[in-house]
Amino acid sequence: MFNANTIRLLTSVLLLGICQGPAAAQDPQPAAPGAEPPKADAPTPAADETPRAEALFAKGRDALFRGRYDEAITLLDQAVTADPTKTGYRLHLARAYRYAGNNNEAAKHLEEILKTAPDHVEAGQAVGEIYTVDKKWKDVVRVLEPLLKYRHDYPTYHMLAQAYYYLDEHGKARNSYEEAIKLNPASASDHYALGNIYLSGNFFALAADSYQSALRLGLDSPVLRYKLGSAYFNLRNYFGRIAEQTIKSGRAGEISGRWYLIEPVPGSTDVFRCAPEASAVYQIGKALADGIEDRPDIHVLRATIYLNARRFTEAYRMFGEIGASVPEEDKALFHYYYAEAAFGTGQFDRYLELLRAAIKLDPEAYQATLVDAYLQVADQHNQAGELKKYIEFLELAVGESPQAASLHLKLGDAYEEARERDKATAQWRMVLDLEPDHPQRMKLLNLIEQHRG
Repeated sequence: MFNANTIRLLTSVLLLGICQGPAAAQDPQPAAPGAEPPKADAPTPAADETPRAEALFAKGRDALFRGRYDEAITLLDQAVTADPTKTGYRLHLARAYRYAGNNNEAAKHLEEILKTAPDHVEAGQAVGEIYTVDKKWKDVVRVLEPLLKYRHDYPTYHMLAQAYYYLDEHGKARNSYEEAIKLNPASASDHYALGNIYLSGNFFALAADSYQSALRLGLDSPVLRYKLGSAYFNLRNYFGRIAEQTIKSGRAGEISGRWYLIEPVPGSTDVFRCAPEASAVYQIGKALADGIEDRPDIHVLRATIYLNARRFTEAYRMFGEIGASVPEEDKALFHYYYAEAAFGTGQFDRYLELLRAAIKLDPEAYQATLVDAYLQVADQHNQAGELKKYIEFLELAVGESPQAASLHLKLGDAYEEARERDKATAQWRMVLDLEPDHPQRMKLLNLIEQHRG
């Protein structure tokens, strides 16, 4: 027979078993501190395999950092086989393959880690580096984009920016480079790459700032100077703040330290008007001085800087020197700029000759400029008091655009000034034929009536 105390003890044990269920009878030992919990879908290593796996890993890791990569691969592969739940074993195996030059095997193991541990940033960045070297840009994005959920890290943004850029996703590339620079503002290459994106998107002030940052951080090349010069050019910063500097044995068109020598100051010895570093002409001159001479486009850009700065004589000379080297696909634009330089020097016939050459090469782009060209030349002759030449070029403009009432009005007034009243009257009638409600209708009717007799 059981006494009362024994009955109470048995009842408590039975109730405990009912409440906790069968698992309570198999209470597992707590995991050791720092141990990795096995994944739900990963096989659990046998108890006697764990010490062996740890020993293999320790030997393999030692071989890895001693530079014995083949030995490390053998040992670490055995450790992974013995305990596939340890991502650290597989990560070191991938490193061994990378150091041994076998990136394909390294990538396979790193991808395996990400399958079971998608938040493993180190593995993701490592395989991202492999895909970056191999220029597998879509794989870079596939692997690295999900990692941003777990860590905003510089290497991730840097590699993503490169991948987006080469995939022509410049908006995402810009955002990633901007984030990368926030995390690592000392990266000259990132500033340069971001400058390229800004320049291609016509954000010229931002491009100039990025290129200046790259230069300040020690990155320098003729191409960088050329691009910075292009940014300044599009900002209409052609010569910057010109200053007079004494430069011994200097020559116009040369770089002297932080100055570009534009021209000597008349009446002074060794004194030049100079453009500072923060100018298009300095940066283009520096690119040329540093060895980018073989690119015709940079010579065209330098001449165009002088043209836009209204230094027509130098621009005309420069265009004349480089014409033979300009590629055929760029000749139309070249002739157009060359024509503008000729106009600035007062060579009006040469201006029209060069403009017609541009029109012949690309009529769709430049045919419409011919009327304005005739008007510009006509106005120049008018200002010089050459009425006959003025009328001649107005007639050419009307011939090019016969349905422009404004041209007929201008020509009619010129004929009246030349006392060719019949011709003037004919032009005014054409104005009213083209625009019956012309703002000067009554004035023109009165003039026609006045000259009728």
